[in-house]
Amino acid sequence: MMTISYNEACAKNCSTLEKDLELTEKAGFDWIEIRLDMLREYLKKHTLDDLKAFFSTSRIKPHAFNAIYLYPEFLSDHDDEAKRDALLDEFLLCCIAGKAIGSHYIIIVPPLQRNPAGGPYVGSWDDTYANCVRILRELSDFALPYDMKLCFELVGFNRSSVRSIERADAIVRAVDRDNVGFVFDSYNIYLNGGLNDFSALKKVQAEKIFAVHLMSGDDVPEEEMGQDKRCFCGSGVVDTAAFLKTLDSIGYKGMVSVETFRPEYWEKTPEWVIENAYRTTAEAVKSALS
Repeated sequence: MMTISYNEACAKNCSTLEKDLELTEKAGFDWIEIRLDMLREYLKKHTLDDLKAFFSTSRIKPHAFNAIYLYPEFLSDHDDEAKRDALLDEFLLCCIAGKAIGSHYIIIVPPLQRNPAGGPYVGSWDDTYANCVRILRELSDFALPYDMKLCFELVGFNRSSVRSIERADAIVRAVDRDNVGFVFDSYNIYLNGGLNDFSALKKVQAEKIFAVHLMSGDDVPEEEMGQDKRCFCGSGVVDTAAFLKTLDSIGYKGMVSVETFRPEYWEKTPEWVIENAYRTTAEAVKSALS
């Protein structure tokens, strides 16, 4: 049976890493995905040794750090030095923290046009392919001594440079490194034109699926779709059962992490968010796979 993970985005504006650790263990989660902004806030008052000590006695364990957002010029001859150093600092934090606490995964997001009002991503597929392959190979080498794996995540809306399972698969195959694979997100797949057909997952290298994000989303026109429309399983328009059954059919038995960015949830208490995140995700997995 797949195991259940919590992504800190669910309550990021109403909780802290300290609180999330306490509540996710209490709720019954197997894993937690740590947000880098929440980790940095935690480290203002605590150390990585404190975090290591927590996990050494806790049933809940750390999974992926979220997230590193690529841009096309990263690590190229045309890179901006300050921008490069800031992103490398984020990446190095993931590697050092992962080594300390026993986490082995980093979520890597392809280049995006990040302004919701800024229109579609501008750039050719050929350039995106070449840049992502180049960057992932360099980051793979950097991560190797820390025993870290890179989880490449397609994002389905038109502000993303990599929108489909097929294109993410082409990049990961070209990179061809043991520590570079996928995280597949049910809503990010759906964002590509309201897609509820997950059969393309059957063509990827199943052993390269390092993580899975599971949630549904509101039924809104395509022009209104966005990460703020994510919702817990049990409602919404994403066929989460089909998503899970497809993953099960190719032998995936890893973690399933609930990840929402819903402002409505951030107005609740962390207790409400985490209890409902666990309940709805566990019910969805059990219902789809039992």
